Amino acid sequence: MNMTNNHKKIIPVAAVILLFLAAVFYIGLRENGDRSGGSILSHPAVKQEIDSKENGARFDDFMQQVFRLMVSEDTLTLNYTLKEPEKYGIKQEQPTLGTYSLSDFRDGIMTDENWLSSLEQFDYDALDQEQKLEYDILHTMLQTELKSSDVLEYQECLGPTTGIQAQLPLILAEYHFWDKDDVENYLALLRQLPDYFGQIIAFEQMKSEKHLFMDDTTCEAIIKQCKDFIAEPEENYLLSSFEKGIAAIEGLSASQRKKYQEQNKTCVKESVIPAYQSLIDALEQLKGTGNNEGGLCNLPRGKKYYEYLMESMTGSSRSIREIERLVDKGLKYSQKRMSQIITKSPDAYYDSEDFQYPCTNPAETVEYLKEQISTDFEPLPEDVKCQVKYVDESLEDSLSPALYLTSPIDDYKDNVVYLNQSEDYDLTECFSTIAHESYPGHLYQNAYFLSQEPSLFRRIVSVGGYAEGWGTYAEKYSYGISGMSRDTAELNAENLIATLCLYAKADINVNYHGWSRKKLAAYLKDFGFDGSQASIVFDSVVAEPVSYMQYTLGYLEINELLLEAKEALGEKFSLKEFHKFYLGMGPVPFIVLQDRLDDWIRTQKQG
Repeated sequence: MNMTNNHKKIIPVAAVILLFLAAVFYIGLRENGDRSGGSILSHPAVKQEIDSKENGARFDDFMQQVFRLMVSEDTLTLNYTLKEPEKYGIKQEQPTLGTYSLSDFRDGIMTDENWLSSLEQFDYDALDQEQKLEYDILHTMLQTELKSSDVLEYQECLGPTTGIQAQLPLILAEYHFWDKDDVENYLALLRQLPDYFGQIIAFEQMKSEKHLFMDDTTCEAIIKQCKDFIAEPEENYLLSSFEKGIAAIEGLSASQRKKYQEQNKTCVKESVIPAYQSLIDALEQLKGTGNNEGGLCNLPRGKKYYEYLMESMTGSSRSIREIERLVDKGLKYSQKRMSQIITKSPDAYYDSEDFQYPCTNPAETVEYLKEQISTDFEPLPEDVKCQVKYVDESLEDSLSPALYLTSPIDDYKDNVVYLNQSEDYDLTECFSTIAHESYPGHLYQNAYFLSQEPSLFRRIVSVGGYAEGWGTYAEKYSYGISGMSRDTAELNAENLIATLCLYAKADINVNYHGWSRKKLAAYLKDFGFDGSQASIVFDSVVAEPVSYMQYTLGYLEINELLLEAKEALGEKFSLKEFHKFYLGMGPVPFIVLQDRLDDWIRTQKQG
């Protein structure tokens, strides 16, 4: 979900589900990678006839307006972003799921153009440091989104794992019921679902007419996911989740609860299930009309769309060629270290196979991780909590091993991590996965940033590569505090990065260079993938392009910043201070982080 555009309103800004994509176990020298230049942070010269104080006040008013418009675009976004929207001057008159059509996407582009034009009227040099940061974030992201203006019809909100049809049930199940108005709004949203899905269906029909529709394998996976969700109407997940959700509302009588439960049951039966069934029916009719069984580059403007998607989803401004060089460097380095470790300590591999983690209970693992990271991370406020929940059985096949749902920006201390109990995942071995989602991963990242009380605009920015790169970094870090020997921990950590780099290479080569299923299988065979595994990778990167890149490229960008800081600071480098720098910046495009790194390094040298 991108924060700047209506036409990207697929999943609420603050309800983005941060997904961990499971990696499998498979068996470089460091150098500074090229960065596409700092021109992206250039600022137009503005001749101001007002003083700097008035310029700053007007800028704050403008950013407040941007914030209010972004969080009130639809009811799900508002509910997940703010617990008390009225305190911020926000009131949504009617509950809405928003809209989804090509004309809405075009309106989003016009909004971006207007925001960019308004932003560039401010005198950048007259702004304070916080305002300059806000300016650079919004300016960079708007420029990125405008690159989608002639590939809007390539947008896709359906997907086997990250699609709206897969994630919406969990988002609805975690809807915040703070009072009766929230209940009424929620029920109204369920009633709107057939119309909203109807808009999605119309968009998919348009894509089919333009020969841009998805391949059959992806289509069948989405159909199966939808069928699984509505397979047992009387036991649907949204019935039990609603009952639990309204139980916490104070002042609600037993009769009122029963009335609402009956209304919810009616909504699920007459709106939710028919909406999913209509999507199933439409996709079954459209299946076979997609004439591209390969990557995006096989479509007329597919390469351009892929380039835009890469920048928008990862937050990296590198060219595809530069990204490939960075991925290759990461893969070579990880392979080299793994080879060195196994040569030096042959038992490290077998120790990894036999290792018993210090905790097998997920809730206990969260607490263990929270304690173990204290050396390299600042403590969070004491009242930050984490509740571990489990994905409903009807969603297990379509969701990842673990998920973290971001909390409201004005109520960030209550957090939820979901685990998938599917037979495909062994929860007694999910130590690093939980680290990815909790400590020092997404939960810590989100809570630490919000505890610094940044500006409202910065609190709602979402950059996939920034967040998922950090999740990968946290997962890699967790091996070092798991109790493994140093060699075994590093072997596992480098294996993680090597595997993600292979997925990244698959993503780029299939979607940008047009590799066939056969060619990808031949390449991956050298890394231990059999034909079936290679086929799964191929289908994944075709179905959801760039999804893996958020994890891989995001991590590699962080690692480049880390290496640069270590080289510049030498003995003065502090990992704890680097973590504070990265997490204190909050979600930003990586070019903005790079721009601020030099100042941070100077500060560290002086300290």
